[in-house]
Amino acid sequence: MVAGPRLARVPFARWGVFVVAVAVVACTSGNGDDGAGDRSSSPSSPSASSTVPVDRPRGGRVRVGVWGEPDVAAPTLGGAAVRALVLPQLFVAGPDGRWSPSLVEPGTDRLASDRRSARFRLRRGAVWSDGSAIDADDLRGSADGRFVAGVDGPAADGTVTVRFTQPLPGWQRLWSGVDSVTAPGEDVWGGPFVVASYTPGLEVVLRRNERWEGGPRPFLDEVRLVLVPDYRTGLQLLERAELDVLAPLATTIRTEDLREMAGVTVDVARRSGWWVGLFLDAKRLDGDRRKAVVATVDREPFVGTLLRGEADVLDGFGGRDDRTWDGVGAGDAGALKGRTVGLVGELEEPNTYLLQRSMQKRARAAGGQLELRNAEADRVEGWLARGEYDAAVAVAYDGPSVCWLCRWGGLDEGLARAADGGDRGAVERLEQRLRDDALLLPLWRPRAVVGARPRVGGVRANGYGLSPAWNAWEWYLTD
Repeated sequence: MVAGPRLARVPFARWGVFVVAVAVVACTSGNGDDGAGDRSSSPSSPSASSTVPVDRPRGGRVRVGVWGEPDVAAPTLGGAAVRALVLPQLFVAGPDGRWSPSLVEPGTDRLASDRRSARFRLRRGAVWSDGSAIDADDLRGSADGRFVAGVDGPAADGTVTVRFTQPLPGWQRLWSGVDSVTAPGEDVWGGPFVVASYTPGLEVVLRRNERWEGGPRPFLDEVRLVLVPDYRTGLQLLERAELDVLAPLATTIRTEDLREMAGVTVDVARRSGWWVGLFLDAKRLDGDRRKAVVATVDREPFVGTLLRGEADVLDGFGGRDDRTWDGVGAGDAGALKGRTVGLVGELEEPNTYLLQRSMQKRARAAGGQLELRNAEADRVEGWLARGEYDAAVAVAYDGPSVCWLCRWGGLDEGLARAADGGDRGAVERLEQRLRDDALLLPLWRPRAVVGARPRVGGVRANGYGLSPAWNAWEWYLTD
């Protein structure tokens, strides 16, 4: 998984604000708002909880398999997946790629016509687990200074205004997605669940937050996020009913495997913010060697054969018609002759090793060597964040509203900020630089697939969710 520059902030007495850099992404917000006029920035997208029946049965425990270490304090995507369930977020990303209000009072958010500010009201009665109010001071204390110039209010009518450092049509990602509102102290929570316990390398136990006011309180008493990094092991545990919910990463006939499993229901969402890419470090590899490494990858047959129906070749991030990387890949790897290049990979991603072996074969044919260095995803995230790699095959995540500056600000801050501001021309130019300088080769975008035991109701696939438990507050037991 790809981690970004702000992940190092983990204060002892306060949970830090974490932003996972999401590499190359679309400039659009994904919510259908063009930013023109003073209006709701999340039209036609109800609160994630607003349509949930309140008469569902209550009680029970559910076990969910996750492939990233579920450490709430970790500066990783696995940690962000837990924080999204136990800390407040302004919005929640739904399967349709739209932001739905969570801490924000539905229908109150408005983006200014110049896209330089937004106003909204926080939900009435929103409190932390210790009973203290969640308010504008909490937003001020956990604002991303790269984009937030200030937080004003609340006004007499309860309205809070957030001023931006630049036009920001995708402002909903602030305090949302991989980011959350920082808690005022240790063991204080503000999401639908609270952390009851955490066992490193095994699981985190979440229990219902009786004070949560982001919608109907969770129906379940307890949700356990169990670390299951191996695909086959996850399937076996689900089949034996030792897991209730599992969303494996893309691999050959993953969906078919789940559908053939007795007593398991399957949901699929083709839209997704997850993707896998080849990242190359300009500080450790010159341009010729970066291009030679890219030339060892034959994306089309690899994805079309091994991941047919499970993922799609990714040619760009500006929408379905973006073909920036179309045709980039297998070619002349001669610049690797007599050279050894380190190639990092994540153990949890099922296809990484197969891809690496195919790349090694092409490198050897050119007289070069790719030396593999694979590890757990959370370690790889750290290597990428610190630049401790030559080339890396890694899983990345984009929310509906994504951040160019977080990942590519060091390449061209002005261009990245313009892309975040909605300039499509800037997106095209930035993508072309990434392609032409061989800093990135997008590989594939998987479809979101989740399998669940029928005893658990309310489970939905969401390619923009950080884990299969993204809406666990809606789940209930049917037996």
